[in-house]
Amino acid sequence: MEKPNEALDAIRKHVPGLALRTIERIESGQNNEVWLVDAAFIFRFPRYGEGVRQLRREAELLGRIAGRLPLAVPRPEYGVLEPAGAGRAFMGYRRIEGAPLEGERLHRLNDTASLRGIAVQLTGFLKALHATNLAGGWLELEAGSFDPYREWEELYERLRLELYRFMNPKACDRTDRHFADFFAARGHSRIEAALIHGDFGGSNILFDPSENRVTGVIYFGSAQIGDPATDYAALSASYGDEFLRIAAELNPDILGMRDRILFYKGTFALQEALFGLEHGDDGAFKSGLATVNARTDRPSG
Repeated sequence: MEKPNEALDAIRKHVPGLALRTIERIESGQNNEVWLVDAAFIFRFPRYGEGVRQLRREAELLGRIAGRLPLAVPRPEYGVLEPAGAGRAFMGYRRIEGAPLEGERLHRLNDTASLRGIAVQLTGFLKALHATNLAGGWLELEAGSFDPYREWEELYERLRLELYRFMNPKACDRTDRHFADFFAARGHSRIEAALIHGDFGGSNILFDPSENRVTGVIYFGSAQIGDPATDYAALSASYGDEFLRIAAELNPDILGMRDRILFYKGTFALQEALFGLEHGDDGAFKSGLATVNARTDRPSG
C-alpha cells in the first residue's frame, strides 16, 4: 500500500464514522505504512503477510495494558486484524500528542531537575511494564518457554555465519569475547521473565517540550517476554550513561543488571548491520558495520 486512496478506501469501508478530511503518510518503513488521519488518528497497515500476525499480537497486548501503566500507550479503537492479507489489514488508535524524545533533544535540556523528572517517568513506566501479570494469552505461552540465552545464541550464530566475513579480525575477536563473557554467566545469575518493550529508544518515547514531560510510549511491535535489562540498555544507548546513572538512583535494581545492560548495548550495532544485510537495507548495514569495525575495545554500545 503506497497511495492515500488505498488507505482511505480501507478506512472508509471499515470505519465509516470518521470524517476523513485529511490523510497524511507519516512513515513508510520496512514493515508498515503509517498514516495520520484527520490529525487525530494513527492507522498502521502491515506491508507483508507476517506483519498482519505481528500487528494482531500487538493489538492484543495493547488492549491488555492500555490504561494500566503510568504513561499513555496506544489504545486500539479500530482494526481489521484477521488474515486479510498485506495492504488490507490495519490497526487504528487515537494519536498520543508529543514529539519523539531523541537523545539530542534530551541533552539540550541541560537541566538536572528536568532530567530527573524524565527519569522518574521512564523508570516508573518500565517498572510497571516489567511487572505486568503474564497469566493468559501469548504472554503466558512465551513465559513458559522463556530461555534468556537462546535468542542470543541464535544471534551469535547468525553473526558468525553472515556478518563476520565483512568484519575485520579485531572486530570478530572482540565480538567472540563479548558473547563468551555473557554465556559464561549462565550458571551464576537468574534472569526472570518479564514483558519488555523491546525497542525502548528515543523515537518511541513522546515528549511535550513546553512542560518538559513524557506524554507516552508508542510502537509495541517488538514487545515480548525477555530480560528487563534489554529496555535499560536501549535507554542508555539513547540517552547515555549519565542518564542511566540517574535512573539507577531511582530504581536500584538497575545496578544488578549492569553487566547485562552493557552486553545488550554492545550488540546494537551488530544487530543493525545484520538487519541491513538480511533485509537489503544498505544504509543500516553500512552504518552498523562502520561502528563495529571502528571500535577499539570490547563492544559497550
